[in-house]
Amino acid sequence: MNPRTLLTGAAARLAAAGVESPRVDAELLLAHALGVPRARLITLDDVADTARFESLLEQRVARVPLQHLTGRAAFRHLELSVGPGVFVPRPETEQIAGWVLDRVADLATPVVVDLGTGSGAIALAVAGEHPGAQVTAVERDADAIAWTRLNADARAAAGDTPVTVLAGDMTDPQLLRDLDGT
Repeated sequence: MNPRTLLTGAAARLAAAGVESPRVDAELLLAHALGVPRARLITLDDVADTARFESLLEQRVARVPLQHLTGRAAFRHLELSVGPGVFVPRPETEQIAGWVLDRVADLATPVVVDLGTGSGAIALAVAGEHPGAQVTAVERDADAIAWTRLNADARAAAGDTPVTVLAGDMTDPQLLRDLDGT
C-alpha cells in the first residue's frame, strides 16, 4: 500500500478518536512498525505488510499512550523506555527536574532522592546532568520499578552517573530515616 494513503487514512481515524496530533502519531506509529526513522517514510513507495501498523493504530485509537506503543518517551536530554505499568513522563515533570538541577547546581556532591520515581525520569535527568550527584530513586510498584531499573541500567551503560534504585514505600518511616542518614 502507498504509505501516503496509509498515513492519510490513519490520521483521519486518529482525529476521529480525538487524538491531539493525528498525523504525527500516525507517522510515528508507522515508522515504529517498520523499524525505520520517521524521516525515511517519505522515501518509501510501498508498505507491503501493514498488520503491525494496523494493530498499533487500533490501540492508539483506543487511546493507549503513543509512548507505550513505541516503548520510548523523551524526557529532557534522555530517551526512556516506558510501557504498561508506568506513567509516561509529562512535560511538567521536566520543569521539576530543571528546578532540582538549579537547586543543586552549586553543590559538588548533592544527595538527591526521587520518591515515587516511576520510570526514573527525574532521578536519571539529575544524574545525567549533574555527574557529582548521588541520586537514589525509590518506587514501590513492581511494574514501575522494573522500568526504573531498565532505564537506570541503560543510562549507566551510556556513561551517566549510576542511580541507586530502591524498592520501597515512601511512607515507610524506616526507609525515610535510612535515606536521611539519621
